[in-house]
Amino acid sequence: MEAVCGAGKTELVMETIRDRLTKGQRVGVTVARRQVALQLVHRFREAFRDVQIGVACEGHREALNGALIVCTTHQLYRYPQAFDLLVLDEPDAFPFHGDPVLQGFARLAVRGQTIYLTATPDRGLRQRIAKGSVAHLSLDQRPHKKPLPVPRVVLFPGGWMGLACFIWLKQRQRQALVFVPSVDRGRLLERWLRIPLVHAGHPQLDQRIRAFSAHHDQALLTTTVLERGVTFKGIDVLVLWADHPVYTRTVLVQIAGRVGRDVSDPGGEVMFLCGTLSDGVKDCVSDLRQANHRAWSVSVH
Repeated sequence: MEAVCGAGKTELVMETIRDRLTKGQRVGVTVARRQVALQLVHRFREAFRDVQIGVACEGHREALNGALIVCTTHQLYRYPQAFDLLVLDEPDAFPFHGDPVLQGFARLAVRGQTIYLTATPDRGLRQRIAKGSVAHLSLDQRPHKKPLPVPRVVLFPGGWMGLACFIWLKQRQRQALVFVPSVDRGRLLERWLRIPLVHAGHPQLDQRIRAFSAHHDQALLTTTVLERGVTFKGIDVLVLWADHPVYTRTVLVQIAGRVGRDVSDPGGEVMFLCGTLSDGVKDCVSDLRQANHRAWSVSVH
C-alpha cells in the first residue's frame, strides 16, 4: 500500500490484522526503528485488548510467542515461518533498505502474505508492482483532506545557515523541528543556538523526544533519525543544507510529511534552505505537488 505521510497507514490495516487474529492466525508487524515499535505496541494493546501482543526490539523483549508481534526488522530472525501475515512498515527505510540479510529475515518469517506500507516505495518495489507480483493500492490524501504541505525552497549561502535558522525560529509560534545533515553540524548549532539535538546514537534520544512531545522544548535539532515514524502535533519543519547528499527525494518527502498530520491542526510550514537546487529537493517538491493534484482530481470527480 502506497499512502502519503500522515494518511494513517497503520489504521488502514487494523481491520485486516483484526480479521487474521480472529481466525486464529499469527500476525507480525515489523518496523525500522525501536521508537516506532514501542509506539505501535501501545496502540495495538489499546485496540486488541484480548490479544497477547509481544514486542522484540533493543531493550525490550516481551511475550515473544504472542499472537501479534511487533518488532524491528533486525529481530525477524527470531521468527522463521512464524507469520500468516507480516506487515512490513516502510520497507524503503534504513536499515532494511539495501540490506539483503534483513530482507532475507523478512522473507523467511512469512508463511502467508506480506503487506508493504510506505509513502515512498523504492525502485525495487515499484518494479515488482509493474510486473504484477505485488498488488498496489494508493492513497494520496490524509484523513483531514487538507493538501500536503509543499516545502518552501530558499537558496541561501551555506555558511550563514545558523543565522538563518536563528531568525526563522524567532518567527515561530509553533514548535519546530530543525533537520541537519550530520551530527557534527548539529552539535555546532546546539552550542550556538542552545537547542537540544537528537541523533541515532544519542544517549538521551528517547528522553528528548518525550520532552519535545510534551512541549518542554520549543525547538529540537535532529538528524534524519526523526525523518519518519514519529508524529508531533502542530509543528513547523526547517531543513538546513537541504541539498546535502543525505537528503534524497525519499528522505525529504518523509521529512516534509512530519507537518500537518493532526486532524485538529492540519497547518504548518516546511522550509528547505539550500545552496543549490539538488535533484532531491526538486523531486520532493514535484512528488508532493503531484500527490496533491491526484487527490484534488479524485475529489472533484
